[in-house]
Amino acid sequence: MVSVVISGSDCKQVQRLAALLTRMSLKEIFMPVTRNPAYVAAEKAGCHASCVIPAAVLKAVEVALGMALPKAADIHFTSKDSREGTARNGSEL
Repeated sequence: MVSVVISGSDCKQVQRLAALLTRMSLKEIFMPVTRNPAYVAAEKAGCHASCVIPAAVLKAVEVALGMALPKAADIHFTSKDSREGTARNGSEL
């Protein structure tokens, strides 16, 4: 079991998520998205479907359990206009 602390966000939905999701187990991080506590709590908190916080929580829990290296993970967009973007590896979005 790992304690989960989400702090520093001005987003009301993320603050609600922080109150709902306070710990996770090894078994829970492997649950499908529809039953995964991070995503279930995010839905209850009213987080937007594209909110990256649930995925960040899962990655942090993996690191805390020694299942992943503590390396940066990010989403980076470079766009020519508001409809186009390029992923960090250069593939088109």
